[in-house]
Amino acid sequence: MAKRKSTDQAAEAAIMETAEKDEAAANEAAAEQATSDEEVMISESEIIDQAQTQKETGESEVQDEPEVVNLMAQLEQVRQEAAQNLERWQRAAAELANFKRRQEEQRKLQRDQIKAEVLDGVIGALDDVDLAFQNVPEDLDGQLIGWVEGFRLVQRKLDRILDDQNVMPISTNGIFDPNLHEAVSYEESEAHEEGEIIGELRKGYQIGSRVIRPALVRVAK
Repeated sequence: MAKRKSTDQAAEAAIMETAEKDEAAANEAAAEQATSDEEVMISESEIIDQAQTQKETGESEVQDEPEVVNLMAQLEQVRQEAAQNLERWQRAAAELANFKRRQEEQRKLQRDQIKAEVLDGVIGALDDVDLAFQNVPEDLDGQLIGWVEGFRLVQRKLDRILDDQNVMPISTNGIFDPNLHEAVSYEESEAHEEGEIIGELRKGYQIGSRVIRPALVRVAK
């Protein structure tokens, strides 16, 4: 168990390290894009200043016209570059946000998987305790009653561990659901409708919508 826990921790650490490196690279690319946008804005400002300066000098329209046309062409080019840079920056920001979301989902799945593996062992032990209580003789002397009560305490502690981790038993009342139940047998039953669960052979458990183990049931046909 200790070796498996160490391996799981190493795997999670590797995933987090890769995510941090990728996020740093994405942040660096976004910073470079912002610097490029700033340079384009400076260039546009310089062109506008040059055009304004020429207008204020009072030079002849014939002399100014070719250079003004050239400056306007440069201004239009700079504006197009600024629009392209803005689009690239917005795309990079969206990709970074999606990347962070995917990494968080991956880390959550990794944690849930590790938790499910650990809790599976607790559930197995609880199965054995439950089975033992189903076969306790009715006529017990005082010493054996104390021994049984000790096991009931263990049972309550195991149940508390599952409660603390938000692990809930799967209900086996009503209609069979292949997402939650596993049918061991299909039987004729006058007291049940077709597809209705007749009885539970082994408890199932889930965390939220994630099934740790399906419930084993008998189903009416």
